[in-house]
Amino acid sequence: MLAEAHLEATICSSLAHLVAELDRGAALVVVTEEAIATADLSAVSAWLASQEEWSDLPFILLTRRGGGLERNPAAARHLEVLGNVTFLERPFHPTTLISIVRSAIRARRRQYDARARLIALQESEARYRTLFENIEVGFCIIDMIFDEADYPVDYRFVEANPAFEHQAGFRPEGRRVREIVPEHEQHWFDFYGEIARTGVPGRVEEGSATLARWWDVHAFRIGDPGSNRVAVLFNDITARRDAELRLQEMNQTLESQVAARSAERDRLWNLSQDMLARADFDGMMSAVSPAWQWVLGWSSEELLSRGYATFMHPEDEAPTLAAIEAMAQTGQPTRFENRIATRDGDWKWIEWTVAPEPGGANFIAVGRDLSHAKAREAELQAAQEALRQSQKMEAMGSLTGGVAHDFNNLLTPIVGSLDLLHRKGLGSERERRLIDGALQSAERARTLVQRLLAFARRQPLQATAVDVPHLIHGLLDLIGSTLGPTIELKVEEAPDLPPAEADPNQLEMALLNLAVNARDAMPDGGTLTIAVSRESVREPRDGLARGHYVRVSVRDTGTGMDEETRARAVEPFFSTKGIGKGTGLGLSMVHGLAAQLGGALTIDSEIGKGTAVTLWLRIGHDLPEVEQRPVPLIERRDALGIALLVDDEDLVRMSTAHMLSELGYDVVEAASGEAALQLVRDGLTPDLLVTDHLMPGMTGAQLVAALSELRPSLPSLIVSGYAEAEGIDPSVPRITKPFRSSELAATLSDIVP
Repeated sequence: MLAEAHLEATICSSLAHLVAELDRGAALVVVTEEAIATADLSAVSAWLASQEEWSDLPFILLTRRGGGLERNPAAARHLEVLGNVTFLERPFHPTTLISIVRSAIRARRRQYDARARLIALQESEARYRTLFENIEVGFCIIDMIFDEADYPVDYRFVEANPAFEHQAGFRPEGRRVREIVPEHEQHWFDFYGEIARTGVPGRVEEGSATLARWWDVHAFRIGDPGSNRVAVLFNDITARRDAELRLQEMNQTLESQVAARSAERDRLWNLSQDMLARADFDGMMSAVSPAWQWVLGWSSEELLSRGYATFMHPEDEAPTLAAIEAMAQTGQPTRFENRIATRDGDWKWIEWTVAPEPGGANFIAVGRDLSHAKAREAELQAAQEALRQSQKMEAMGSLTGGVAHDFNNLLTPIVGSLDLLHRKGLGSERERRLIDGALQSAERARTLVQRLLAFARRQPLQATAVDVPHLIHGLLDLIGSTLGPTIELKVEEAPDLPPAEADPNQLEMALLNLAVNARDAMPDGGTLTIAVSRESVREPRDGLARGHYVRVSVRDTGTGMDEETRARAVEPFFSTKGIGKGTGLGLSMVHGLAAQLGGALTIDSEIGKGTAVTLWLRIGHDLPEVEQRPVPLIERRDALGIALLVDDEDLVRMSTAHMLSELGYDVVEAASGEAALQLVRDGLTPDLLVTDHLMPGMTGAQLVAALSELRPSLPSLIVSGYAEAEGIDPSVPRITKPFRSSELAATLSDIVP
């Protein structure tokens, strides 16, 4: 043990041999109790007695019964003969022996240092003072104080070196100990008093509970015998003493610590949610934790009887084995993911952290089930994709709505002018046919714009409580004629259905669009089923918020769609019907209608098995029924009064002004809200206000509000390019561009007395 600690040692076969070696010089002696128990120690005792005063050769006595007199009565004899003895009870930890040997060597070296310095002090007072000031060992000279019974009760510091305060923990400054440390232990006074009386040097390792320190003390008398003066050399050994006590405690509790750590390791192994394993580089596992069965279902017998590569997914086997081989070459831990077979035939993604053991033949693996993490990752990707799709559709909706608004402004004078020419019946028969054709094209353009607005969710809706089955039965004849004889039409409706919140006209258009799409998907015939039911959504899904819905499904048995087509089906202008066979706005319009009504549209389709398009409409219990009545034809009446017409588009204003003139109004035009307001302030007294809504500067709604303060009873009509309702009082009548003269007349008949 000493050789492994790089400590030079000489083995002595006898006590005579020992004395001979001591004459040549030694730092300490390690001796067994058996070697001196019955031996003649006179030669050793004589050598120790002949030591100089500075010398106190340390002995380490290996004993089976410790150094206490209660357990080892022979300890007193050993102490008396050997003097500076440290007892080390066997068995002992190698670290304890090495620590005590090194401490003894350091102490011995300090003795030699003290000897050299004391000799130097005798040669020269200057050298003595230098040594006194610089020695690291604490040194002091004390005068013992005895009471009348010659009992040591105190001592006074005569002199102390600078290292004294560091070693003792206080500054003496020529005072008595009882003044500095009133509770100082009596055994210190007894120790120094005995040396002062007898002149026999003393060596002790002792502590002070009051000062919380331990010292290695060597004291000897100086001066005349009656002076009671003692010189003291000492070192603070508190740290070493604490270390020795900790080592002794460690030796005593090592077994229990090992047991506790083993139990802790076993608990970790058995309770860990991660899969723990020990395996070799030849492909077999030698130990697996219970988590393997929890995660994968395999028993430990099955796992340990097969090579671990047999549990890997075929696509992951090669890269996994390559990673393990690389770890074997580098000796460095590594991480990877692979799929591991479960006992029920499924696969689970596992994240592995593997590290080689020091021997190099085995490695430790820790596997974590990634199933939940992969599922959350997939959900996140789906949510991100849905967000991107929503943002794309919103951007396209904003663009489409803006285009439709401008297109309505262009269509308004076209429709108005063609309507006027049609009603007047001008031109030859061929010219009238051309006018009728142009008017029909304008109406088709108007329908296209309505579909664009439906996709953009900006068409004006008259939402009411709709009896959906009743509405469907009213459309059956029209749908049937649209489908043709090769397609069978079925209707399925659940009993006691509540009304749905919808615009009946827009819902009819949506159902017709879906029927036409279904017909085109069944070129060789088939079955179209319209099903109506009630369904509650408990958790948000497919763009649906929680709530109660009327579910309207249109199912066909046609060609179906692949996933890519289904994902793009509601995009505007996307069509699979070929050039000239569709606008690509049918499903877009239905999707926009459902979203504007607070519902949703879902599509389920499979190639060769047909398609089901479902409209989810909120239940409309609290919505008022809206009276549906035909628009009457209004005949021209003369001298209806002055109509103030406001629009920033010249052509739109011109067309609308002509319609108002045809209806019997004297029209005063203004190109802005500010100009119209100034006309009224200057004295104009109109009987009707017709104004566009979105204009530079003052909007139509702001103009109506301003004129209501000047003319509270003035009838007003707002014209809008689409259903922009922001800032418009719901009580103010509106009409949507483009419109014909009859539509304008019908609207005015409701607001003009």
